[in-house]
Amino acid sequence: MVTETAERTAHGPQCNLERCAMSLLQKVGEETFLQRAQEIAASQPLFSWLGARIVSVSEGACEVELPLRREFMNDRDTLQGTVLFALLDAATFVASRTLVRHRGEVDFHQEMKLNFIKAVREVNQTIRARGRALHRGRSTAVVEGEVYDEIGDLLVKALGTIAILRPQS
Repeated sequence: MVTETAERTAHGPQCNLERCAMSLLQKVGEETFLQRAQEIAASQPLFSWLGARIVSVSEGACEVELPLRREFMNDRDTLQGTVLFALLDAATFVASRTLVRHRGEVDFHQEMKLNFIKAVREVNQTIRARGRALHRGRSTAVVEGEVYDEIGDLLVKALGTIAILRPQS
């Protein structure tokens, strides 16, 4: 959705630097962006401890997978919501970062709402989070994501806002 808009206006009369600038993903390519995102994620203590892995990135999208472990379950033998939040935080943040157009931008989740749809009680599986950037503007980005179990059932739906700070010129 974001890409189509950018392509339609890239060469038209409304073209300006804001819309025509290439995204970071376009500049470095998907493979390089994925490799760098994986290196950054691996250096984060929580992400590393969880064992989560970024498996794919594309313009405005990211997928993260996590093999579940017994330590992630609560006293009711249900997957902790914080684990699901951490996956969605990463998937939606990286999806938004693929659209960065300005050097030096600092961004962070301002808020994120999760709807827990199905409890996870099976440990011996790998779950997958899919994040998408619906819009990335000058000061905020709107993101959404879902987490699915191995058989493809929807576990969680998320909607969030990312704050974007730009360096003073």
